[in-house]
Amino acid sequence: MPLAFNSDRQTTFYRNPISAGDLNSPVLVESREAIRLDNAGMIFQNWCLDGFRLAHSVLEQEQETAYNIKNDIDAIKIYFNRIGHTRINYRQLSKTFSMGNGQCNMLYSSELDSRMSHIDNHSEIFSLQITRECFLDLVGQGDGVLDEFAGKAARKQPALFADRWLSMNAAMDRCIGEILDCPFGENLKKIWLRSKALELFVLFAHSHSGSSGTKADIRARHARAANPSEIEKLHFVRDYLVQNYANPNSLQALTKISGLNEFKLKKGFRELFHTSVMDFLIDYRLERARELLLNSGKNISEVAYATGYASPAYFGKAFRRKYGSSPKDYSI
Repeated sequence: MPLAFNSDRQTTFYRNPISAGDLNSPVLVESREAIRLDNAGMIFQNWCLDGFRLAHSVLEQEQETAYNIKNDIDAIKIYFNRIGHTRINYRQLSKTFSMGNGQCNMLYSSELDSRMSHIDNHSEIFSLQITRECFLDLVGQGDGVLDEFAGKAARKQPALFADRWLSMNAAMDRCIGEILDCPFGENLKKIWLRSKALELFVLFAHSHSGSSGTKADIRARHARAANPSEIEKLHFVRDYLVQNYANPNSLQALTKISGLNEFKLKKGFRELFHTSVMDFLIDYRLERARELLLNSGKNISEVAYATGYASPAYFGKAFRRKYGSSPKDYSI
């Protein structure tokens, strides 16, 4: 069965003939399509090669949109919810989740049957899928944290890596941005995408495995680092920065909004998201600026001001530090 998106009336509004053969293709298989739903539009991109599938969807909607997704590709799936709040019901796992900005998780099922509901007007989801055979080859005996998940995949049992959705860090988000902004063509593009797919998998596994120990060890470290109330407040700060990136408040103002003192805010944010508050904000601003340059038709000055920079010249310097090239190279 190809990848199929169905409405609540079971009408198929999008069908992509992706197969396990495409994921194992020795050549790069690409697609980019614009999909129209009743009250929303989506740009959906796919790259398949050597046991991997990379997929990226950007959805703009006027009101909440829901649809069903089905396919029968036997693969491990890692989802990175970059922007927007989404509810997902995984029928094979009998679980429903609400995921927010900057959250991720990994699951396995030999078939996929899920329901997606997008809450916000703008949503962006990136997924890394790895065929079961490729995943087991990569993991091997693995570390302790991946063993339980890999064991279920080896037995073809549906599995979820974490009961609660986990936090993306800046390195994962940066890697996804580099995938979407691949500077190469033809054969070099395939090598680049494969290397980035492996990098993204390692970043996910390392971030949520810890440097040593079992799941119990990791849970204990997290419990020492911050209590559930503080973690919720840190996620609030991250979401607040995403929603107000062009007009952010000072650290002092963020402490008042979140209810955390400055020490707990700075220390907890770095431990949870593996970056500082300011570095996260700078990276997010520049990612949004790159997207505007590529897709909005705005000139460089307009993009600089729209993303919170007081000076186009300062914006240009920050952009070159992050991407190694001028905003002019991205402007359409």
